[in-house]
Amino acid sequence: MSPHISLARLPLENLRRKPFRTASLITVVAILSVAFFGGSMLAMNLNKGLTSMEERLGADLMVVPQTTESKAEALLTDGTPNTFYFTNDIESKVSKADGIAQITSQTYISSLAAACCAEKLQIIGFDPQTDFVIEPWVASQYDKTLGDGQMVAGANVNVSTDGTIELYGKTWPVVAQLASTGTSLDNSVFVNKATVPQMVAASAKVAKRVMPQEYASKAVSSVLIKVQDGYDAHTVANNIAKLDPQLASVGFVYPGGVTASTKTSLNTMLSYMLVFVVVLWVMGLIVMLAVFSSSVNERKKEFASLRIMGATRGMLISIVIREALITGLAGGVIGVAAASLIVFPFSGYIGKQMQLPYLQVGIGSILVMALIALVFAVFTAAVASLFVAFRLGRPEAYLTLREGE
Repeated sequence: MSPHISLARLPLENLRRKPFRTASLITVVAILSVAFFGGSMLAMNLNKGLTSMEERLGADLMVVPQTTESKAEALLTDGTPNTFYFTNDIESKVSKADGIAQITSQTYISSLAAACCAEKLQIIGFDPQTDFVIEPWVASQYDKTLGDGQMVAGANVNVSTDGTIELYGKTWPVVAQLASTGTSLDNSVFVNKATVPQMVAASAKVAKRVMPQEYASKAVSSVLIKVQDGYDAHTVANNIAKLDPQLASVGFVYPGGVTASTKTSLNTMLSYMLVFVVVLWVMGLIVMLAVFSSSVNERKKEFASLRIMGATRGMLISIVIREALITGLAGGVIGVAAASLIVFPFSGYIGKQMQLPYLQVGIGSILVMALIALVFAVFTAAVASLFVAFRLGRPEAYLTLREGE
């Protein structure tokens, strides 16, 4: 004897007995969910990375050596580590310009491939006494004075269990490790200015010296400026260029402009992503409508039999909609899981390939977006089923039965 099937179990049994049709519907919903959840997570991570970059820039203007503007901009986003520097006392000259509220300098050195990392590191020397960009960030993790020869490591730097890293064949103590920013700062180490000559001397012992020893104690790669109220960065840059003929040829980088440019690129990417998701959703909806319509046509006899046995039109609609909800939920779960296997394990690689600030959002945001994606998947399946569901019951039961014969 056939087992008794209740009206509540009927949708699940219908799906089980038509595995190919069910698998097709679930696959369509899963693809839509991958695009929706995966695209949403990418957008959220990029937005968080951009916000983090804005918080870490801090300066309104950077003065850099001539023709090194692109290298300096790369340091603000996701560029390759570089070494460049002025060979004269640039900071004291720049400080005389009108419109400067705060001023500090930094020195950039690109390391050799280090034992701690798969790639080269950016070494950043700064003055804890005057720095207003890095020091507040470092102070949030390390409230002591950074000593000579000590380092603070970025989030992506692998620190040994004994709290050290090896650079230029020498072991350096790491006193703190910073939180992730989603920018190239995560692949950097930070030292005070007095440690820079030690770095230069160490580099000479294992490879080509990164800079002449006579410049090691005074080399400055960039002068960072916070402008006074009532001034803008371009006005201060013009003031600097007019101070001295030697300053007329220096390069200027505007972190606010870098952020604006990055935001424009991000918005363009998100616009294309939105168009892609919408087009994919429309195509998926059309496919699901076709499958549900075909299914209803094939099941005319089944529905007519249920009507003759006393099932109301509402019951038939309920069966079709519940089948759609089950497939939508199953496809949504599969799609969210598949997108998670792509987005989360390869987060670092994705950020690097995009060449944009990329920072993973917290677990709370992920769970909320996963829930929204599941609702989206179920809603899509329900919308596709409603069109064909309300066609049921319009003809009389016996006419539908005859059409199905």
